[in-house]
This record gives sequence, structure tokens and C-alpha cells, in this order.
Amino acid sequence: MISTASATLGRVPLTSTRALWSSISRRGVTNHSSTRTLSQRPTRFACSRTELARLSHSKAQMGAMSRAPVACRATISLAPPPSLIRGKEREALSLKEGDKIHGFTVTKVEQIDEYHITAVSLVHDVTGARYLHADSEDQNNCFNVTFRTTPTDSTGVAHVLEHTALCGSEKYPIRDPFFNMLKRSLNTFMNAMTAPDFTMYPFSTRNAQDYYNLLSVYLDASFFPKLTASDFKQEGHRLEFEDPEDKSSKLTYKGVVFNEMKGAMSSMDSQFGRELSSQLYPTSTYHHNSGGDPKNILELTHSQLVEFHATHYHPSNAFIFSYGDLPLGDTLERVSTWALDRFEAIDVRHLDVKDEQRLTEPRKVSVTGSPDAVVADPSKQTAVSVAWLLNNVPSDPFEVFRLRVASDLLVSGPSAPLYQALVEEFGAPYAAGTGYGAQRREASFAVGLKGIASEDSDKVEAAILATMERLAQEGFEDDRVDAVVHQIELSSRRVSTNFGLGMAFSIMPYWLHGGDPVSPVRVGAQVERLRAEMAADPKMWQSLIQKHFVSNPHRVTVAMTPSKEYNKGLEAAEAATLEKLEGALDDERRKQIVEEALALKLAQEAPQAVESLPTLSVSDVPPEVERTVSRFTEVAGTKVQWNDQRTNGITHVNLLYDLSELPWHLVPYLPLFSSLLSELGAGDRDYRQLAQAIKGSTGGIGVGLSGATSVNDLDRFEPTLLISANCLDRNLENMLALIADLTTLGPKGVRWDKEPKHLRTLLNRRNAALGASVASQGLSYARVHAGSTLTPEGALDNLTGGLPHVNLVQGLVGAGADPAALAAVPIALEAIATHLFSPDSSKLMRCRVAGEGERFPEVEALLGAWLAPQTPSLDQGNVGKFSKAVAEATGPKAGGAGNNTFFAVPSQTNYVARSVRTVPYTHVDAAPLFILGQVLSTCFLHREIREKGGAYGGGAAASPLSGTFTMNSYRDPRTLETVDTFMAAAEWATKDGVMSQQDLEEAKLRAFKSMDSPVAPSGRGSTLFLNGLDDDIRQTFRTQVLAVEIADVARVAQHYLVANAAIVGNEEKVKVKHGAGGWEVLGAGR
Repeated sequence: MISTASATLGRVPLTSTRALWSSISRRGVTNHSSTRTLSQRPTRFACSRTELARLSHSKAQMGAMSRAPVACRATISLAPPPSLIRGKEREALSLKEGDKIHGFTVTKVEQIDEYHITAVSLVHDVTGARYLHADSEDQNNCFNVTFRTTPTDSTGVAHVLEHTALCGSEKYPIRDPFFNMLKRSLNTFMNAMTAPDFTMYPFSTRNAQDYYNLLSVYLDASFFPKLTASDFKQEGHRLEFEDPEDKSSKLTYKGVVFNEMKGAMSSMDSQFGRELSSQLYPTSTYHHNSGGDPKNILELTHSQLVEFHATHYHPSNAFIFSYGDLPLGDTLERVSTWALDRFEAIDVRHLDVKDEQRLTEPRKVSVTGSPDAVVADPSKQTAVSVAWLLNNVPSDPFEVFRLRVASDLLVSGPSAPLYQALVEEFGAPYAAGTGYGAQRREASFAVGLKGIASEDSDKVEAAILATMERLAQEGFEDDRVDAVVHQIELSSRRVSTNFGLGMAFSIMPYWLHGGDPVSPVRVGAQVERLRAEMAADPKMWQSLIQKHFVSNPHRVTVAMTPSKEYNKGLEAAEAATLEKLEGALDDERRKQIVEEALALKLAQEAPQAVESLPTLSVSDVPPEVERTVSRFTEVAGTKVQWNDQRTNGITHVNLLYDLSELPWHLVPYLPLFSSLLSELGAGDRDYRQLAQAIKGSTGGIGVGLSGATSVNDLDRFEPTLLISANCLDRNLENMLALIADLTTLGPKGVRWDKEPKHLRTLLNRRNAALGASVASQGLSYARVHAGSTLTPEGALDNLTGGLPHVNLVQGLVGAGADPAALAAVPIALEAIATHLFSPDSSKLMRCRVAGEGERFPEVEALLGAWLAPQTPSLDQGNVGKFSKAVAEATGPKAGGAGNNTFFAVPSQTNYVARSVRTVPYTHVDAAPLFILGQVLSTCFLHREIREKGGAYGGGAAASPLSGTFTMNSYRDPRTLETVDTFMAAAEWATKDGVMSQQDLEEAKLRAFKSMDSPVAPSGRGSTLFLNGLDDDIRQTFRTQVLAVEIADVARVAQHYLVANAAIVGNEEKVKVKHGAGGWEVLGAGR
């Protein structure tokens, strides 16, 4: 589960989208998935006196919540309706305002033409529950129930409740229905999340039977959870001895949410964002950390949790959303019968979020926080931001839209005035939370820098305020506004696979606070209104800046300076509290703690009646892969793959360049080359003009390292550089011209050595991001390091994306860096460009175009004109030479013990990974290894690492394409104990009788959920282009997965699971010595 409570002000990461218009980009049209149903009982009436007594709750149990005793009611079948028609051919909605349907009244029906959806708003007649349905031909149906949860403290009650509600319910009284459904479903998304003022339970799936299965589980979990004291101790917090059975051992705190938030609040960025929010919202619910401050989580009691559920998780406080092509009536009938009909209305007005009490004058605050693991200059670690409280979100959606555009104009890209005044002037990156955030009732805007000297804090603040005052007089250039509007248009056209989820997230700030939930999807109307108002009022932007920034006294300036003692202080305070508690324990209480731990362990290990949960079966999985038609031609001597797809007027172009003959000394610079190719200017355009041209004509030009391990041989690796771009069809010529500028050599190409100050600024920004990522993304670093000696692909991944790259950048701009090293960067980058883009020996291997087929002749002509001057190299694709160089430079491909590393970093929790080399994609063992990863995750590691160990997460995964198998833990309080758990997992999987046929069935469902995840039209054909994985090879692997037996899984576990380990974790709790037992202990900067 996810908490967004500690998110920074600018952008609460409920989604991965950059802005609102991205999160609601046009939905993808998916193919039919299997809708074969399980055997179901027919609809019947059944309700005994015992059931009536069970369903009627006392006032003492429910607090202010009123749940009505129910009369005998219909039991609705889980099966989808017979003869269900999906997609375009579905039955059209015929509802109108005032219509009654299954206990709901329709309050509004409207068409959103630009997204081809019909939005139906309803209200439940008895409870007042609000419901919004978005009818669409999209078969990736989404459902979400949200409750307004407004904490009054930082105990994390809403977050702990979100976890505990999923630990068993009235209809499904097993210990963990949520995680069990993960392996009994083909869902495309399944989670729960806590935001600053709401908790949501969303899922999506393409399978109709799966939709109704998940609907039943989610409704019961949210409205009728068990909320036992035992589950509260597991998910929230508990006291336990280090050896749970030894009352004389050291006392510790455990709990999933407790450790999750220790990890979440370990980084300076998260602490800084939390401080900004706390200061900007001094009196409202947003002042508190709804995810929970670890020290306050320990104050939460089980009774407070139960009471919070009673007052918040009620239909009168519920906002229910559905999306897709399944019949609305069928969902409404189930929602009413399974949940809402059992309640009466209650008054929830006390849960309304009040507007913040506005400051009459600005405030300034200085605080301390945790240092990043890697910093460029120890004397420049301060972060400072200025934040404003802005508009009421639900009352004026158009003002939200204007401010989003203004935020982009203010901070995005090198032409933005605040970028120039701050990032370029001080040579430091933006602070966490920079940008406009409209996820709360009242929006905010923050901007600042991190990685500055503490004495420069006032200068940064002055520069921000001066820039705002200037813009209140001058406004923005028209071409920059046009470029932002172009991005909005392009994003609204982009076909997405998760439109329903994006809409579910984006509507909440409006809907929860009394606004129009459909307003965020009216992008076209907002763009037209913006253009009209700009035409009518040339001073519109000046007025907006003056009102919301220059004349707005509700402004706070927060400066945070890290201290090496910060995390030590937190650990010391926790240790002191535990010591005090332990000293006060009498023998009886010690025995009680041991008994509670043993009781929890028994509950965690007890067999579960999972047969009560609905499930799909492997027979519901289509036996055939979904095939994609690709056409191949040669254009000017270059092989081109054409994928005719419904991309809604957007053309996508991919270019793949061969890196196999790149001189070895240039390889470490490849990540810098990828990130800087489009950042330094090219030809007649400086870096600002180039950024503006890219923004005004394309959806972005992305450059990244790619590469494919052979499907037949793990030691054959094809390293490549991928250039990807997309644009509206009308801008295709401009886009190709921009790519040509980036791949041209000499004075007309990239200005590698013309902008030394800007280059250093970009490297400083990258160094700051990398330094912060070591603690926050420790699992990624642990994984790539654990796999670095196993295959050429793993070696390159670690060299270019692991801690060696962090160290390289640190050596370029960090304290004590050699100026000669920095001076060598543009020379190395230009050498890479010369190697790849020389016209007489181009390393362009192949090209791919995805778009609408009727435009392909025009695209082919434009491509031909661009490609004609280039002569493909005859030696491209030489995978052996590069692979050998990578392997030799990074060490032997060793497995087994003796390759273990502990990276000590400033963090309160740890990330542990253990990897082993396996087999290539086409090997007969690839399929059972893939299933083994699913089995270990759900049947062993989840219980041992999360439930018992208290980590936020843990699991295992086989990567058939890279030939590795990895076990890992996330935000883990343990280190070596988890490594032992990984070893125990391997041993467990080899034992007879530990895995049932049902376990195997569920593992296959999880595997196919991963294999069959929706792919946007623009991405169909990309695995063939990048990995050489055609549909026939995919079909063979699919058939092999379907055929895996229990004996196959046990056999591969016995044969392959001896592994390397890597830990990124708490520097104060390193339990191994360097060189002892095969362990290497390093700091992140080594």
C-alpha cells in the first residue's frame, strides 16, 4: 500500500504523471480479455436470524456510525451477466437526470466528447453516498471507493487503518485477503493509498469476472473490516523482544507502517517537504502527517483506530467511482446490496475540511534534517524554499488550470524565469516540492533550491521575490505560453492504458470538497477559455502573478540544514524510550509480550481459509499471446519497423544506435551523454532556444541506454542507445529536423563545449538528485549491485546506473573534484557523438515508427530525406567485443558466497537484495523460474519479511530477459536476518509438500498478470524492436509457463538459488566486518 501523506507540496505522487493533463490523457483501447466465469450459485434469498444478529452492530461498536440492521436480501452472484457485450458494441447508456436505479438517483449526465466518455453522477438515496461513473469503450475497467479522512494528529491513524482494513473482513475473515487476491486475479492495478485528506481503494482489470470478484473483496474490506488487535500490532506497531521468545533479550518496536514511515521520512527531501506543508498549513488537517510520524505512530491505540473507522468509513462519507465498458447497473446493484443497503445516513459535516486561517504576514523558519548519502560539497547542503498558499481548488477549476500553466512557465526548462534566477545563478538544483500542487482543498506553490550554502538562503529568497515582482510587471512571452498549451494538447491526445485510474486520482481534490468532479477532464474547454482570456486581457498573467504571489501575505520561507546527528538523534530517542519501557517491565509484562509475539506468529503461520475468496483460474487466461502486426522496410539503407496503431494523431519514432564498438574508456560517460544530448543547445540554437523548440513541436525527445541480452545466450549482449520522440502529425517535419540537429557533428550539431557554466549546473543538479536517491531508492542500487557480476547486462547496468555512476558524478563536481576531470567531460561526450553519428559510418541500427498507417507514406518520405546522407556501419551489432570488455572490467561472473556488499548510508531502514544468474529466455528452465519468483513472493517472503520482520515489503522475481533471479526487501528494519530469510526461502521451495496445486495456480495467475499487462498503442511492437522478442518466441514461453508443474519449481529452486547479496542501509547498524565472511563494507561514496 502507498502513503502519499509525506509528499512534498508541489506534486503529491498519487500518480506518475507530470501534471493534471498528463494524468487524464486519452485512454487506450484494449483487446478483449477472457471473461470465462467460475461456477456460481444462482441468485437467491437467504438470511438467517444468526446472520441478522451478526449484521446488526451496537452503538458501542460503531460510535457515531449508524449501520442499519438488514432484512433478508438478495445474494448477488459474482458472475458477470450472461451474453455480456464489451467495448464499442456495448449497450449504450440511456440514463437521464432524475432516473432511479438500484437505490441511486441520477443527478447529472454529460458527454465529454474529447475523451469519448459519458459521465453519470448519482447519489445513494438512503445514505447520501456519492457516485460517479465514466462510461467508455475501454475494457480496462476501474473501480475506486474513497473516504474523506482528516487526521487531527500525526499518529498516522488513516494510514494504519488503510493497511489494517485489508487484513480480513466480515465476508472474507482470513488474515490477508488483499495480498491473497493479488495472486487470484488478473488485475492491471490493485492497491490502497492514503493522501493528506482522503484514503482510496482503487483497482482495475480487463477481465469481467475479475472485476466483480475484486469489487466484492474491496467493498467488504472498506466497509466491514475485522480490525483486530493482532492485525493492528502487525501493521501499526508493537513491542517485541529481539528474540521474540526470549524475554531477557533487547526490546524493540516493530510494525509495517512504523517501518514504512521511518523509511519514507529518512531522506532530507521528504523531511523538507513535510516541514513546508506543516508551516504552510498551520491550523488545518494538512498540518499533520497523515502517513504518520514514526514517533507519533507509537502513540496510536487500537481503540482509536476502530473509532476512526466508525466515523470515517461510512457511505455518507464515501465517494465511489467506476470507469469502463461494464454495465453501470450491474455495479450499482452490487454496491448497494453488498454494502450501502446495510447503512443509514449520518451527519458527516464535521469532517469537512475548513479553509486555512490566512497569515497576515510572511513567516521564516529554519530547521535541521537528515543529510543525503552523497553530497557535492559538504559546505553546501542547505535547502530553502518559498511557498505560498493559493486558491481554493474546488471553487474555481479554471483558476487551477491557469495556475498549472503559470507554474510550468515559472519553473520548467531553462527559459523559465525562476530557473534562470535560481538554478543558473546559484548553480544548484530545485528543492523538493518545487511547483504547483492542487491535491489539497487549497492549492500551493513552492520554489527553492537545495545544495546551497546556509548563508545564501536569504539571497535565494530575495531572488524569488524579485523575480515574481518583475513578472507581475512583464508577464510571459507568447511563444512560451504557446509551447505549454501545445504540451497540453499533445498530452490530452496521448493514448494511455490507465485513463480510468488517472481520472480517479485527478477528480478527488474537487469532488471531496464539494466541487465538480468532472471539471479536470474538460481540458479542451479550459484551453479555449485560456486563449480567449489572453486575447481579451494582455495583462492576464501579470494580474495573476500580482494576486497570488506579490500581494499574497500567506507566504512561508523554510530553510533546512542537514546534520549528521539528525538520524542518530532519532535512533537515540527511540532507544532511550525503549530502555525506559524495558526498565519498567515486570516479569508478568515480559511474559505477556512474549505470549503476544507467539500468538501473532501463530496467526501469521496458521493455514488460511482462502477458499472463501473468489478467484480466477488458469483456464481464464487466454492460451495465445496477443499478436502485433509489424511491417519492415528499408529506408535509405536503414531497416525500419512500422506499427500501424490508433495513436490519435500522434507519431512515435524510435532510433536505435549500436554501442558495441564504443571505446571502453567512454562507456562510463554514457549516462551523461544520454541526459545531456538535448540539454546543451545545437546548431544555431543555444540551450534555451533548443528546449523551447522541443517543447513547442514535440512531446519530448528522450535519450537513454538500452540493450538486449540474447534470448539464447546470457553472454551475448547488444548494448544500444535509444532516441525516442513523439509529436502531433502536423509537427513531424519539425521533430525530425530537431533530431537531425542532435545527431549532427561539428558546428551545426550539439554545443558540447560552448556552455561550460550550464554544463556544470546540469551536473550539479544530477549530483544532488543522485545523492538524495541513494537513501530513497536504496533497493534499486542494491539490486543492480547484487547482479553486477552475473551477466554483461548486469555489469553495464551497475556501471551506468548504480553506485559507480554516483561516484563518477561526485568526482566531477563534488568537493575536491579535479578540474581536469570536469574539463574532460565535453571531450568524452563529443567523442561518443562522433562514434555514433559520423555520416560515413553511422551506428544507426534500426528505426521504428508507430502511428496511424495513412500517414506512413509522408513519414517514410521525411525519414528518407533525413537518413539518406548516413551510411550504416558494417560492423554494427557486434555483441561479443563489448560484452567481453564489460565483463572483464567489472569482475568475473561469479555466483555463490563471497560477493556480498553492505553500503552504509544515513537511513533509518535498509534495502536488501540477493541475486543469482539463471538462464536465457528460451531455456526450458526460464518458465519454472518465473513461477518460482511468484511462489516465493506470496507463499514465503511476504509472511517472513513483511508480516514477521516488519519490513514494508519483500519479494522475489525472475527476469527471463536478463537471466537473473532476485530476492529483496524494502524499508526493512533488519539486515543479515533478511539475508538468512532469503537462504531459508530457497531451502523452503525445495521441500516436498510445501507448495499446493492451488499455490501453483495462483502463481501462474500472477505471472500472466505481469505478462499481459496493458500496452499503449504506441508501445505495441517495442519488445520486438528492442529485444528481438517476436510473437512466436513469446508464445513458446507462454506455453511453457502454462505447463509448469510443482516438481519443476522445486527442481529449479534446488539448482539455481545460490546467490550474491547487497545491502543499502543504516550506517549505525552494520553487523558485518569488512572482509569477514565474504562481506565488503563500503560507504555510498566509495
